[in-house]
Amino acid sequence: MTRKILLICSCALLFCLKGFSQSLPVTGRVVSALDKQPIAGVTVSVKGTSNGAMTKTDGTFSLNVPAGKSTLTISFIGYITKNVEVTGGQTNIQVQLAEDVQQLNDVVVVGYTSKKQNELTSAVTVVSSNKLKDVTANDIGTMLQGKVAGLQVVNSSGAPGAIAEIRLRGVSSVNANQSPLFVVDGIIGGNYDPNDVESITVLKDAGATALYGSQANAGVIIVTTKTAKQGETRFEAKISTGFRTADFGKMKMMNSNEMYDYQKERYRDYIVGAPDNTYKIDLAAFYREYPLSLRDQDYNWSKESFKSAPIYNFYLSASGKTEKNDYYVGASYYKEKGTFINTNFERVNLRGNSTYHFSKKLDVTNNINLSASQGKSYDYMDMYYSFLNMPWDNPYDANGQPRYVDSSTPGWQSRDPINPLHTIQNSDHSYKGFNINYDLGINYRITNWLTFASTNRVSASFDKSMNYVSPLTAGTYHGTGYIDELNTLNYGVISNQLFKFDFKMGDHAINGFVGGAFESSKIEYSGGSGKGLPEGLKVLNVVSNTQQVNGYNNKYILQSLLSQVNYSYKGRYFVSGSYRYDGSANFSPNNKYGGFPSISAAWLASNEEFLADNSIINNLKIRGAYGFTGTQDIGASRYLGLFSLTTQYNSLVGAVPYQLENPNLTWESKRQINAGIDIGLFKRVNLTVDVYRNDTKDLLLQVSQPLSVGFETKWDNAGTVINKGIEVGINSTNIKTKDFEWSTDFTINFNNNKLSGIPSDIVKTGSWGISQIYRNGGNLFEFYMPKWLGVDAQTGAPVWEKLIYNTEGKAVGSEKTSNYAEATTQEMGSALPKYQGGFNNSFRYKNFNLRVSTYFNYGNKVFSNNLRFTLNDLGDPKFNQIQLPDGPKVWTGPGDTQATQPSPQNNTNSTETSSRYLKDGSYFTIRNIAFSYTLPTAWANKIAMKGVSVGVTADNVATFSNFLGQDPQTTITPNGFSTPGVSDFKYPNNRQYLLTVNFNF
Repeated sequence: MTRKILLICSCALLFCLKGFSQSLPVTGRVVSALDKQPIAGVTVSVKGTSNGAMTKTDGTFSLNVPAGKSTLTISFIGYITKNVEVTGGQTNIQVQLAEDVQQLNDVVVVGYTSKKQNELTSAVTVVSSNKLKDVTANDIGTMLQGKVAGLQVVNSSGAPGAIAEIRLRGVSSVNANQSPLFVVDGIIGGNYDPNDVESITVLKDAGATALYGSQANAGVIIVTTKTAKQGETRFEAKISTGFRTADFGKMKMMNSNEMYDYQKERYRDYIVGAPDNTYKIDLAAFYREYPLSLRDQDYNWSKESFKSAPIYNFYLSASGKTEKNDYYVGASYYKEKGTFINTNFERVNLRGNSTYHFSKKLDVTNNINLSASQGKSYDYMDMYYSFLNMPWDNPYDANGQPRYVDSSTPGWQSRDPINPLHTIQNSDHSYKGFNINYDLGINYRITNWLTFASTNRVSASFDKSMNYVSPLTAGTYHGTGYIDELNTLNYGVISNQLFKFDFKMGDHAINGFVGGAFESSKIEYSGGSGKGLPEGLKVLNVVSNTQQVNGYNNKYILQSLLSQVNYSYKGRYFVSGSYRYDGSANFSPNNKYGGFPSISAAWLASNEEFLADNSIINNLKIRGAYGFTGTQDIGASRYLGLFSLTTQYNSLVGAVPYQLENPNLTWESKRQINAGIDIGLFKRVNLTVDVYRNDTKDLLLQVSQPLSVGFETKWDNAGTVINKGIEVGINSTNIKTKDFEWSTDFTINFNNNKLSGIPSDIVKTGSWGISQIYRNGGNLFEFYMPKWLGVDAQTGAPVWEKLIYNTEGKAVGSEKTSNYAEATTQEMGSALPKYQGGFNNSFRYKNFNLRVSTYFNYGNKVFSNNLRFTLNDLGDPKFNQIQLPDGPKVWTGPGDTQATQPSPQNNTNSTETSSRYLKDGSYFTIRNIAFSYTLPTAWANKIAMKGVSVGVTADNVATFSNFLGQDPQTTITPNGFSTPGVSDFKYPNNRQYLLTVNFNF
C-alpha cells in the first residue's frame, strides 16, 4: 500500500514539473490607439485562467503563459477590451487599446483643443456621421435639421446648390451676421465635402464659444473630417442616384375650367351705391368676352416649367496607418439638375489628410482640400410668370418649341406678353468657382507636460457669375439684350500658435493653453454690364450702350491673444476658464480691442461614492457657464466719415458726403448665462436640459439723426436684445436584443427674444411694402400692418380694424373700416418661432435598418406675398389664381356672411399689406425616411469586400401645415431684397428619392 502511495505522488510531481517546464514568458507593451502613448495599470491576463499581470508606467508587461498558443485578455477602464493570440516565448508584443465611446469618454473637439465628454463643463452637442448620412445633400446644414436642440435650420430655397439658413438659440443681433461660425479641423472657416465629415460638434454657450471671441456671437459649429482608423489601407465607395420633384405645398394654381368659372364673378350685376343691383351674373356679357372654347385650352405652366430632375453623388476614399504616417484621401462628385428647367449644380471635391510622425515628440499634419463647382441659376421673373400666366395660353408653337410672344400676339390672355419658357431658352444665368485650402499643423511635445501646437491655413477662391438675356426675348431687353458679369477673388491666411500644458498630480489635473491667433483676408470684386449685344454673342466687349464698370476691394484683419485653463478633482469636479483678446480693424484705434472672458464648471455627481452602486442613474452631471462674446461683423470703416466718388461734375469725378463719422463706435457685447443638467438612466436613456439667457448690448445700428445734421442715420451703439430659452434633448434605447433594436432621439427648444434701449419709439424695416418694427419690449422681426377683418356682409367691401384711442393714447376699443387709410397699423406676430425641434427613430432588425426623421416648427408668422397676385380678388383678371382648400367664397350679395373674398366690383385696396396674407408658419414635416440592408460579412467576403450595404431614402416626404402657399420654410435673413418671414415665389423645395450603395474593402 505504501508503494502505491509513493508511486502516485511521484507521478503527480513529475506531471507538475512537466507542466512547469512548458510555461514560457511573454512580454509586450500597451499604448493608446488615439495618441500612441503608453497606458499604465492595464490588466493583462491569460484567458480562462487566474494568471495575470499589470502594465508598468511605460506600458510594458511580462507574464508566463503555457507553451503553444494562448489568448491574452487586455482590459482597462475607459477602453475596449481586446483579445490577442500569443505563443509562449513571444516578445515585444505591441497592443493598441481604443477608447470605449460607450463610457462617456468620447473625445469631443471644443475650442482649440479636445476633451473627454465626461469632462465637459459647457453646452455641447455632437452629431456623428452615422446620424448625418441619412440625408444626401451638398450642404451640412440641411443634414443637421432636427438633430440638435436649439439649432433652427431653414431650407428657404430648393435651388440647386442652395444652402440652409442656420440659427442657434434664436437671433441676437439686428445687423450682424447671425449664422454660426464654422470651424474645420480646428481652424476657422475652410472648405469640405459632407462625405468627408466624421462628426459635427455644436458649441452653444460662452463656456465653449468665448474662445472664438468676436466671431462666436451666433455660436460655433465644428466640423471634424475623416482620418485613418485602421492600420491596413481601407477603401470606401458610395454611389447614390435618384431624382427630385418640386414640392409646391398648397400653391396649386387653377386649371382652365376653374379659372373660367371664377372669372364669371367679374360680371355680377353690382355697382356700388346703385339702387337697382340684381347681384346676378350677366352670362351673356361674360360669354362675349370669354367663349366656351377657352375651357378646352388648358396649359399647366407650372408643369411645363418644373420637371423631375436627376441627382448623383459619387464618393471614394482610402485611409490607413503605418508606423510613421496616418493618411486619408477622399474624392467626391455631386450633381443635381434643378426641378426648374435650365437650372443645375455640380461640384467635385478632393481632400487629403496626412499626419507624419517624425518621432515620439514631433508630428506634422498636412491637409488639403480642392473643390470646383459650376451651375446655372434662374431669373426671379421667370419663376413669377411660371405661376401667374393664364391656363388658356399655349406656351408652344406649331413645332413644339417655346414661342415668342409680345403685345401683338393674338389671343394672348395673360397680363404680360411674356413666355417664360422662351425667355429661359434664350438666357444664361451661369456661375462657376474654384476653391483651395491648405492646412499645416505642427505638434511638438517639448516635455511630458508641455506641447507646442501650430495650426495654419492659406486659402484662395475665385468665383465668376453671369446674367445674360438674348435680344430675342420679349420684354425689357427685346432687340438689345443684356449682360452682367461679376468676378470675385478671395484669399487669406489664418495662423494659430499655442502652448498647451497638462499636469496630473494625484487627484488633481490641470491643463490648458496660451497663445496667439492672426487672420487676414482680402476680397477683390470686378465686373461690368451693358446692353446692345449682337444675337449669339454674350461677352462684355461687344455691348454697344449703357456700359457700366464696377469693382471694389475689402480687407479684413483680426489679431488675437487667447488662453484657457481647465481644472479637475477626482474626476468629479471640473472648472474651466478662458479669455480672448481681439483686435479688429473695423473700429477706431481707441476701440480697436475687445476682451471676451468665460468661466464654466461642472459636477459629475455620478462619480460620487453615494451613487457608485446605483443601478438607476449611470450618469448625472450639473453644469453652469457664464461669459461674453461679441461682434464686429458689420463691415469695415463704419466709424469713418466717408465720401462717395460715384458721381460726376464737369466730366470729372465728384465726391459727395456718404457716411457720418462716429469715432466712438465699438463692439456689440453678448453676455451669456447657461445652466444645464445631463442625466443617464438605466444605461438606456440620456436626458440633457439647458436653460439660457443671452443679453446682446450696444447693438450696431443705423440710428436716426436730426434733420439739421444733414444725414438721416449714422452707425451707433444702441439697444439690447435679450434671448431666453430652454433646450431639451433625449436619446434612448427603447428595445435592444440580439436581433432587434429601437432607439429614439428627441429635441425641442423654446426661445423668446425682447428688445430694449432702442433710441426711437418704433424703428421700421422691411421691403416690398411689408413692414417689420423694432421697439422696446417688442420682438425681433415683428410684422407691423393693419389687421384684416374679412368682408363686409352688406357691401362686399374689404374690412380692416381701426383702433379707438383715449386722450392718453391708449387703445380702448375698435371698429371696422373699409377705408384702408383709416386702418390701424399694429403688431401682428414675429417671423421667429416659439419652439422647434426634431423627433427621430431608428430601427434595426438583424441586417435591416430603418430611420425616420421628423422636424417641427411652431409659433412663427409668414407673410405670403405671392397671395397678393394669386388671391387678388380679380383686381387683375389676367393673373392665374390659387386653388383655395375650400374653394373661392366670393361675396355674392347683401347678407352674405360666408364670403371670404370681397366683391370684384368693390375690392379697393384689398390686396394692400395686411394680416390677410399673414399666415401661421407652423409645420410638421417627415424630413427623411431611410431604409437599408447590410450584407452578412460572409457574403461580403465572398466578393472581396469588408462590408456592403444597399439603401433607399426619401427626403421631404410630407409637410403638414395650415400655411396657404408654398413650403412655409421662408428666409430668416434680412437684407435689401428680402424680409425675414416673407414668402415670395421662391424656388420650391424638392422631394428627393435616392438609391445608395456603400462598399468597404
